[in-house]
Amino acid sequence: MDLVFGPLPPLHRRLVVVTSMVVGMLSGIWLVSVTGVPALIAGGIGWGLLTGLLLTYVLLHDFRHRPQPVRIRRR
Repeated sequence: MDLVFGPLPPLHRRLVVVTSMVVGMLSGIWLVSVTGVPALIAGGIGWGLLTGLLLTYVLLHDFRHRPQPVRIRRR
């Protein structure tokens, strides 16, 4: 799990996840309110949560490539 979320302590990881989800959800609600179609508020919340998940992945994922050890069998 540490490779996915990087070197952050657990509390900071949770704060980043919660913050990005809330920001994504609120941005989805805002986008629906700007378009003027209030019936789409559930869709806006869904798209906002999806955006929050993607934002969480980008913020916390470790993109450095680490070489993996390869096991060689000799007969």
